[in-house]
Amino acid sequence: MHDYRHQASAPCIVNEGILINKKDMLRALETLESVKYAYIVDDNVISQGEGVVVKVFSSQDTSTLVINGCLFLNIHSFNYLRFYAQDNGLTTIELVEDAKILQLISIEDDARRISKINREIFTSSRYDEEAPAELFDETDEDDRY
Repeated sequence: MHDYRHQASAPCIVNEGILINKKDMLRALETLESVKYAYIVDDNVISQGEGVVVKVFSSQDTSTLVINGCLFLNIHSFNYLRFYAQDNGLTTIELVEDAKILQLISIEDDARRISKINREIFTSSRYDEEAPAELFDETDEDDRY
C-alpha cells in the first residue's frame, strides 16, 4: 500500500501564474492565435502591433521572430512565462528574459487574417515541415524538455 501524503503533486495553475518549465510554457503559448504584442525593454515599449502566432517551438539555435504580422515563438528565448486573465476573459502572456518582455495579449480572432496567413505560410515551399513543435501538432514530444 502506498503512502501518497509525502509525494509532491504537479502544480495546478488557473488563470494566472508563472511558468518556468519549458513544456508548460509551450502548452500555454499554443493556446494563442491572434494577439496584440509589445516588445518592452527596461520598461520602454520598443515595438508593438498585432499578429498571428504561427509557430511555437523549442530550439537552442533559432530566434523568436515577429515579422509581417507573424509570430514564431521559441520558448528558449525566455527565462519564464507570466500570465493573467483580463477583465474581458482573455489572457495576457508575458515572456520574460532579464529586462526584456514580449507581451502577448489575446484578441478576438479575425478568421480571414488567420486563414490568409496559414495559406501563405503552410503552402510556402520554404516552410520547414520537419521543424519541432508546430502548433496543433498531434505528437507529444515529452522527451525534448
